Amino acid sequence: MSKNLVYTTAINHDTSKFKNTDYSQYCILSWEKWCNKNNIDFLVIDEMNPRYKFPVWCKDTIFEIVGDKYDKIGYVDSDTMVHWNAPNPFDLYTDEWCWSKDTSSLRWTYNSCKYYQKFYPNQTLDLYDYYNSGVSFFTKEHKPVFDNLIKLYENNSKELDEVAKLGGGRVQTVLNYELQNHDIKIKELSPIWNMLSMHKKEMFSHNWQDGDDKTPFFIKYSWIWHFTGFPIEQRTQVMKDTWDLVGGNYE
Repeated sequence: MSKNLVYTTAINHDTSKFKNTDYSQYCILSWEKWCNKNNIDFLVIDEMNPRYKFPVWCKDTIFEIVGDKYDKIGYVDSDTMVHWNAPNPFDLYTDEWCWSKDTSSLRWTYNSCKYYQKFYPNQTLDLYDYYNSGVSFFTKEHKPVFDNLIKLYENNSKELDEVAKLGGGRVQTVLNYELQNHDIKIKELSPIWNMLSMHKKEMFSHNWQDGDDKTPFFIKYSWIWHFTGFPIEQRTQVMKDTWDLVGGNYE
């Protein structure tokens, strides 16, 4: 039986807006323990690739690092944590690209799609068919997708970095275009596999009817918690508080 891989990036680099933050430690703690429990390899990309100016692009180099060693691979942002009893997401798919839709901010999505459309002039992304790349599961057969992303950056690095300054992110929208461009088969994951914008959904509340049980909704009702949308300092504190609350369950 072949082994699968989960990986994240945690690169402290001068060009990163997350420089000198330490919330990734809670991501690594939870995923490392969960992967160990489920016999899944875990990898942290923590060194800058000289090809890139910004760390976020380094996640595209995964196949340069691991080759074809793994049949299935999952990427998770460094501001995610996984529930200690989460089922194995690698059992959810065969050959599809798996991720969850992102409707956190239609204005941001609209602008980002417009900014990056210059690189895909014959395509249009549907705002309601737009996905968050912060939790993605795929197979080694998707290596050409990453090859294309690397080639796109090598050929357009200056333009891509300039577009990113407009505020439309970096890799996520490009990846949405890329998968559409090559008609990659998608399997949409339930939001429980990438619980976004938790503070906007009141996921930090609890069922007051349950008496002394004050377990927050996001812990009760989702498997992967994505702490995006918080200011950096607050993100670190919220992830620390979460680990302090549930860390003992991973042992």
